[in-house]
Amino acid sequence: MIVSPSSNSISSPVLVDLTPLPGEEDKQIFYPLDINSIDQVEKDKPLPAPPTTATAPSPYGIMSSANHQGDGHSTEFPELPPVPPSRVIGQGYSANNPVPTVQQYKVEQKQHEADAQAYADIVERRRIEAEQREKQAQQEKEKPTAQEGQEGGAVRAGKDEETNAVKAQKDKKDEPTPGTGANEKSRLMEQMNANQLKPTERFQRAEKGQRRVRDPITGAEVIVKDADPKDFDPSIPATRGTNALYHAFPPPRPVSVDAMIDKLKLLQYVVFGSMFVIWLSVSFGSGFFKLIWRTILCGTVGFVLMTLISLVERGLDKEIERVRQDMGRQRGEAFSPPIPESVEWLNGLIKLVWGLIDPALFISVADMVEDILQQSLPGFVDAVRITDLGQGSNPLRITSIRALPDQPGDEGYPKSGWINQGNENIKSKDTAGKDITEDEAGDYYNFEVAFSYAALPGQGAQLRAKNIHLLIEFFLGLYDWLHIPIPIWIQVEQIFGVVRLRVQFIPEPPFVRNLTFALCGVPAVEVSAIPMSKQLPNVLDLPFVSSFVKMGIAAGTAELAVPKSMTLNIQELLSGAAVGDTRAIGVFLITIHHCEGLSAQDNNGSSDPYVVLAYAKFGKPLYSTRIILADLNPVFEETAVLLLTMDEVKAKEDLAVMLWDSDKMSADDLVGRVQVPVEELMLNPNEMRRREDKLMGFEDANDMPGKIVWSIGYFEKAPLIKDLERGPTVEEAKAAPDPPKTAPEMEMLPQDAAPNPAKKDLPPPPPDVQKTKPDPKWPSGVLSIILHQVNNLERQNLEGASGDREGEAGQDTDQPSEQSENLPSGYGEFLVNDDMVYKTRVKQYTTNPYFEAGTEVFVRDFENTVVRVVIRDSRLREADPILGIVSVRLSEVFAEASSVTQVYALTEGVGFGKANISFAFRGMQTTLPKNMRGWDTGTLEVSQVSANIHQDKTHLFEPKASRLRVVTSEKVETLPKKDAEVQGNSMNWDLDLLRLPVYSRYQSSVVFEIGKGGGPLSALGVGAKPDAVAVLWMQDLTDDVEQQVKLPILVSSNIQNLKQNAINDQTKKFHDFEIVGELTARLKLDSGLDEDHETIRQGQSRRHALEAHDHIEGEAEIARKQARFDDDGVIDKNEQKQIDKAHKRQLESRGRGLAQVKAYRSAKWMMRGVKDRLPGQKKTREPTVQTEA
Repeated sequence: MIVSPSSNSISSPVLVDLTPLPGEEDKQIFYPLDINSIDQVEKDKPLPAPPTTATAPSPYGIMSSANHQGDGHSTEFPELPPVPPSRVIGQGYSANNPVPTVQQYKVEQKQHEADAQAYADIVERRRIEAEQREKQAQQEKEKPTAQEGQEGGAVRAGKDEETNAVKAQKDKKDEPTPGTGANEKSRLMEQMNANQLKPTERFQRAEKGQRRVRDPITGAEVIVKDADPKDFDPSIPATRGTNALYHAFPPPRPVSVDAMIDKLKLLQYVVFGSMFVIWLSVSFGSGFFKLIWRTILCGTVGFVLMTLISLVERGLDKEIERVRQDMGRQRGEAFSPPIPESVEWLNGLIKLVWGLIDPALFISVADMVEDILQQSLPGFVDAVRITDLGQGSNPLRITSIRALPDQPGDEGYPKSGWINQGNENIKSKDTAGKDITEDEAGDYYNFEVAFSYAALPGQGAQLRAKNIHLLIEFFLGLYDWLHIPIPIWIQVEQIFGVVRLRVQFIPEPPFVRNLTFALCGVPAVEVSAIPMSKQLPNVLDLPFVSSFVKMGIAAGTAELAVPKSMTLNIQELLSGAAVGDTRAIGVFLITIHHCEGLSAQDNNGSSDPYVVLAYAKFGKPLYSTRIILADLNPVFEETAVLLLTMDEVKAKEDLAVMLWDSDKMSADDLVGRVQVPVEELMLNPNEMRRREDKLMGFEDANDMPGKIVWSIGYFEKAPLIKDLERGPTVEEAKAAPDPPKTAPEMEMLPQDAAPNPAKKDLPPPPPDVQKTKPDPKWPSGVLSIILHQVNNLERQNLEGASGDREGEAGQDTDQPSEQSENLPSGYGEFLVNDDMVYKTRVKQYTTNPYFEAGTEVFVRDFENTVVRVVIRDSRLREADPILGIVSVRLSEVFAEASSVTQVYALTEGVGFGKANISFAFRGMQTTLPKNMRGWDTGTLEVSQVSANIHQDKTHLFEPKASRLRVVTSEKVETLPKKDAEVQGNSMNWDLDLLRLPVYSRYQSSVVFEIGKGGGPLSALGVGAKPDAVAVLWMQDLTDDVEQQVKLPILVSSNIQNLKQNAINDQTKKFHDFEIVGELTARLKLDSGLDEDHETIRQGQSRRHALEAHDHIEGEAEIARKQARFDDDGVIDKNEQKQIDKAHKRQLESRGRGLAQVKAYRSAKWMMRGVKDRLPGQKKTREPTVQTEA
């Protein structure tokens, strides 16, 4: 209800602010209330409810007219995008979630500034509207017929959360309000007097830098601003400045302090002027050398004095801030016993627990800050690492806590839009394939916490250790010629921020499942930096140290600021659950068949098309087909697999199939695209569907000529089979709790009859991924690899001992030290079936690198998959040596479980250590044919090649002695025509076993080119082309099985284009060719790498994969071959040369021999770089390796 003033005591209304939200002072609901009528309000009645401003009429129609403007001058706030999916703690960095950097944070800051400016413009336009409405209301009030108590000057609240006070008055209109009385009345009067501001004044005093975002906790729109200690306004009780004690926090700054600081600044100018006058007085008239000497002396003395004054000024300012914070802390602790509404009881609990927390729990925080700093280093700093982190005994403090909307009992509770982002029909599934309802079950409690931290006053070394601190080492270098560690003690001086939390309560122990939290803007953090020692002066204002560390912390916390959020599964944490299941909920199996009628993008009237698959909003290409040159009707027949997670589902992604034209000299042109919602593709799971779609342009209304024919199927995770779950071990059986008794059993007496045991039986729990092996029926699926940490990582000490060695230990057996000069800079590489799929970030100069990095990939057959995790040492101007390798076969890893976390020893490298790695596999409900379950890398063996020409086609191709070329994308083998034998219509070639290395096997073909034709220069290889070809796409071969294949021999006027296409009936429709015979050959695809791959030019990722293969298998295989050299009793010169070469290679791969000399390693690295850049040598295009950096 609204309390109307009496006609004989009319006074100006006071605007009462009902508990504003953080940064939302200009978005609250205000209503008029006569301050003189406060005595007439019954103390048992609630405060009057505000009017509904959404339908409030606009006197001049300003709101309605402005709301319909389309020129950017509307006063309506634009619709906000949905919140991004909440990150899960322990998820690690990936391509979707790269390591934050300071540079990236600065870009986000500019975007925030643009959003804040747009919001400020709308607020300004609303201010003008409010002024005009206020003037209109004043004019209507002065009229004789004006109604008393009519609402006026109400500010349009906009689309936002309702405060709890408003909701309480709506829902409890007839209930008494407790706690009223003289004290409550005086407190209300003070609060009302403190907020006697007109709407125009509130708009003018609105905080700068505010921006609208969608809150991931409540799903509502909120106004946030990056925290700043200067903006902590004690007059705003519900935001950051005050707790329930209703005391200003922090206490007001003494005015005398500012005057003193101004005097110190003035003193600096006085010192400067005095030194300048002294210099003028003594520098001239005594010769040139004395002039130089006195100038240097005066300048140095002046600089030192001004620096000392500046340090005193900054120290005084900081000490005052510490004292203010400490006053607030002491007052809160003093008032906490008699004030139960205060959060000081919680601060007392935090103070008690703070010193008991193991600093090891903060390793992940230090790791995040270290990664951000490492990715943002300037050029003259080689590396940075955090060597120590301590929380001290001075705890973080809670300044206020308040509940947020959407609580149990509210109208419409629970609003589930923020839970599933509107995708109510798509749910996650458990290991048994049943829908998981726990993520949306139970009740939710939303609340907001304002927190602060301030270092203790004083600068003593003992006091510094009581505050939050880090010890950071910066390694200064000049192109790696210098390597100077600079340790810097970083002390956290102040932290101010607000965090919103959503806690999910469930009926089963531990009664809490998910905790989701999001920061309301980037918290304000202030740090001090003391170089080398804790006793040296504070150098906070050094530009590099202060800005770099603060920006690094800001960049990390920005990843948790609204609309982003983080989710912690407390239920799994308390139960000790391991990594568990994969994040992928299914896969899309896609086959690109062919395209028809594409538009010509090149001047020659053709195009060079290729197809790219991606999720439209994410944008990053996830798969690309081969390029087919000069073809408007290409036939691809390529199959790809895309992983699908709940992130794409919640974001309502679209699957984009984009057709591009490849250009050499300019950017590629869009030929057309098809975009299909992911939800639509999931409607018919576990079956393939053929589609034929017309191409669209960048806009859906922009039609493009042509169509694409493709097949797609969504395949879900295969449920685990309960029968495959292993029984508990002896230790697990002893530790298992006894089954609980039912209520009837607990009340039974010895003579009572037993209850029906069937009533007690409940459905069995779903299979445990850590005890249930994968179903062999579904060998294809998603593999998750996570590298958690490497313990005791160190290089081998390969330096020889000198001096008197008698009686000394042969090698160092001490534990690795973080202070050693031989510290490695480790990073990890993941190899799946000899293909590199992932690379972690570099962890500089540490013996215990903490990664928590991983990826998920599709494996075609887990029973025939080998995974290698390679740990390398990152070095400049030399190749990165292998510190150690973990090589596992998935058939052995998943012999008893679908998820395994284990510590593996690093072997076959120049270092030592133990890697903590998690593997998880979930099969998908699809059965690929055997030829599609092979490796993507291998070696093709070719033998017994012959051709038979049809008798009726001899006029198209005459059987004669002809050259034969066997062509793959990596290598070409040529057999001259003298090796050909012709018998009638048959041709045979005398050849030894050919071995051709193969990469990207499922996108590649082997082409048999017969004969050589062309123009007059064809004899020199210019314009030469084969007379006929036979093409085999290697996806049709089965791994490690020798097969005899029969291929059609084709002749065509455009044979170069023909051999790029898959040959089928569709190819015949648009490509002119004739089948003149059959080519027969014996082929075998030997899976994996071998020494044949060393003969081709490679990039870094493939070269690293080959090095890892050599360490594990290659060198042993070479040794086995060379062991047979002595079978005839004689080792000839060529065999001895091979033995010496292999020995030298083995020494260098282990960092011994000449490889112990850094100059040799650098020279070899330079020679490899020069060789890679030499023209004329073919280099294949390598797929991009995923990385978290």
